Amino acid sequence: MSHLFNTFYTREIDVFFDESGKEKDRPNLLGALSIPKRIYKSDEIQYLNYFLRKKVVKFHWKTYNGNPYAKENILNLLEVFVLHKEFIKLNVINYHYGYLKGQELFSKTDRDATIYSKLPERLIYGLIRGYGSEMNISSSIYIDKSTEYEALKLDETLVSTLNSHSLYRGEKFYAKECNMYPKNQEIGLELTDLLLGIIRTIIKNPIIKDTTSKIEKEKVGLTIELINKNDRFKEILSNIKYYEWRGNKELNAVNFSDYISAFIIEQNY
Repeated sequence: MSHLFNTFYTREIDVFFDESGKEKDRPNLLGALSIPKRIYKSDEIQYLNYFLRKKVVKFHWKTYNGNPYAKENILNLLEVFVLHKEFIKLNVINYHYGYLKGQELFSKTDRDATIYSKLPERLIYGLIRGYGSEMNISSSIYIDKSTEYEALKLDETLVSTLNSHSLYRGEKFYAKECNMYPKNQEIGLELTDLLLGIIRTIIKNPIIKDTTSKIEKEKVGLTIELINKNDRFKEILSNIKYYEWRGNKELNAVNFSDYISAFIIEQNY
């Protein structure tokens, strides 16, 4: 691949991979977010990264309970994100863990290999392929540090598999590196986690009752606020490439705006 990268313009892209919801905790989502490296390394975004690493700010959707400071952090991060919406792409797969668990001939190791190897590769492949013939893509991949990923050596296998695809299919992308990072180290991973959490809330679309937990109520409330008051954010959600997998041979592309419409109707009316 190196000779190609001396001939044409090379665009550097950072890709962030994360998940939301495991096993019985449906929906089970995997997501990959791409941001041009020049944008990700900008002072504006690295300013947020600095305070993230200093633990001054946190963006954990899982524990969001309406705390005003946490809300302000989330709104500030998303506001920076939507400023660059035309340059940022998000791919999401909603996979059915129940189907995998029902395949009794296969071990949990086999199931994990399917979830954490095959599906992430499909997500990231979709983000770094298909650019113009006069442009090369060099990608750096960021993933959360976890025992599942470490056991599968996901940082190594993703690079190898993606580059094999590029060579075999005559593509013009190159997976330069893949590294694992712990929580609160890379704002791109926190943003991916946040977006997946919001997407899960929209898909789940809970009916709010007196018995609904405060965390659930606050998540729904903030999601509605984001959709109703920020057209650019709603546009981003409507345009994500969203797929569902239920054991079929191909991923099923679904128009995510239908989930958004159902959420708005349930929560606003």
